[in-house]
Amino acid sequence: MEPRKRTVFEMFTFALGLYAVQAFWGLNASTLPLYFLEMTGSKSLTGLILSSAGVFGAVVPVLAGGISDRVSTPWGRRKPFIVAGWLCAAVSLLALSRISTPAAAVPVSLFLYAAFFTAIGPYFALMPDITPKEQRGAAAGMMFLVGGMGILSYLYLGARTWDTSKTLPFIWGIALTVIPAGLMVAGTREPRRAAGSPITGRLFREALQNRPATAYLLALVLAWTGLWMVSAFFVAAFREMFNLTTDRAVMGFLIFTLVFIAGALPAGLIGERFGRKRVTAAGFLLLAGCLLLTGLIDGLMAAQILIGMSGIGYAVLLAVGYSYYLTLVPPERTAGYVGLYMACQNGTILTGPAIAGVIIETWGYRWMFPCAGAFVLAGFLTFLVLSRGPRAGRAG
Repeated sequence: MEPRKRTVFEMFTFALGLYAVQAFWGLNASTLPLYFLEMTGSKSLTGLILSSAGVFGAVVPVLAGGISDRVSTPWGRRKPFIVAGWLCAAVSLLALSRISTPAAAVPVSLFLYAAFFTAIGPYFALMPDITPKEQRGAAAGMMFLVGGMGILSYLYLGARTWDTSKTLPFIWGIALTVIPAGLMVAGTREPRRAAGSPITGRLFREALQNRPATAYLLALVLAWTGLWMVSAFFVAAFREMFNLTTDRAVMGFLIFTLVFIAGALPAGLIGERFGRKRVTAAGFLLLAGCLLLTGLIDGLMAAQILIGMSGIGYAVLLAVGYSYYLTLVPPERTAGYVGLYMACQNGTILTGPAIAGVIIETWGYRWMFPCAGAFVLAGFLTFLVLSRGPRAGRAG
């Protein structure tokens, strides 16, 4: 049965779940590197620990999402995984704030990533469960609008406290994830549905036979490889390319984030109005073009403008691209397919920074941006395969 139409308040309440997700990513990008670097004294070991997020990101969402497709509880199919994941993540963060040795911190951090990805796979799958097809673009836009505020909130409230307290950043991390996630769970009514088909290798076989979905997942792998390349070394690259202080280099990333936040909801609405596939393709091209040009110019102002414009492409790729992908998957296997989506997005944490490191060592920071743009452009070309082939849903 098609879900009923959602109100703006209901979409906002559900989007609080992504606020929690993005607040966690803010902690992962700012506090955890400092935490492990200070504890281990090794950049390589710190990078290895943080890259474990890619391993869990490639595996856990598929498993958690697939299991949630085939279970039925009095609390719904998705909510038990969301609640359990965030509670375990909160316990892990609290433990990390009290740990002072790598031997104890490393296994706790691995448990933290496993818990986090257990929560987010079923969360993303819950959106199509409760949202009618004609509202999914707007709902995705609201999710990423509110989610962007999550990462900004953590960077402003949590990350800045590291120099004064090694415990406060983790307390802020717990507060900015558990509270909004709890509000989302309490304020979102999950429909009662029968359990779906069991998890087997059939999910992967079905996905491979679903040509448009497979092509889009491959496009995501390529695009997110480029995005993780830039994300990992953005501040260092801007400092080197334009001879900036760290604070001024961070401003470039802040511009990108603010444009992304402002563009997420309009992008979702535009996708509904002009067609999700067409708008997603435009987002791929805009993002690729801006990254390609950023490394080829000398002026800081022009580079900041291009980075800001790339934030629009990024907003389209997330808000519109995700709602488009949902049109390609069978309704009874939503969470399993969403798990594959998350795996392609987060699994590239393993490859993107490593590729960027080789490029920087070989040609310098400036060439990282065009090479990242080339990966996104390759993703766009793969995306073109979506125009034909059998699929499980109807493309929008």
